[in-house]
Amino acid sequence: MPAINESDYGSLSQTPHGILKILGGYGNVRGPGLFMFRSMVAGTSTAMIMGLASGIVSSAIWGTAALPFVIFSSIGFAVGSIRWYVVSSQEALLQLQRYPALLRMHVVSNFPWLPEYARHGPSWYTPQRFGTGWVRRSILIASWLSAQPALDEIQKQAEEALVQEYAEGRVHVQDEDRK
Repeated sequence: MPAINESDYGSLSQTPHGILKILGGYGNVRGPGLFMFRSMVAGTSTAMIMGLASGIVSSAIWGTAALPFVIFSSIGFAVGSIRWYVVSSQEALLQLQRYPALLRMHVVSNFPWLPEYARHGPSWYTPQRFGTGWVRRSILIASWLSAQPALDEIQKQAEEALVQEYAEGRVHVQDEDRK
């Protein structure tokens, strides 16, 4: 595990994934590691909600809640993780449609041990190709997560340009066009 200097703790606590670097010694919290972490958070939060809700209901009915809590929290973890996978898969495929070159770069950098992805250009990276199998879809989701800062920056710049157009009066309200 890489050593972390005490002076690094201040800057690490300010980054979005700094706590993972401090606790686990991870130097690169992105791609597959971030995918697993977010899946666990989604599953755990759903497990807590379903487990506690079933515990309250079953203790009111039967006076005990041990077995219903265990069963429903386990179901909750599975449901939460699967739901997160489905939603993130849809979002990753949508972003692949919009920004194939960016996601290609992240696929190649996150999975260097899979050289077949580096052989193809951005036109090969399509939602149809990555939406068919669970392996490619999982690779895409992990790469989409690591591309998130760049995607956020693209969104921010597009929003700033649109706000500037409104401020300069170059964009007209749609209701005025309909009159």
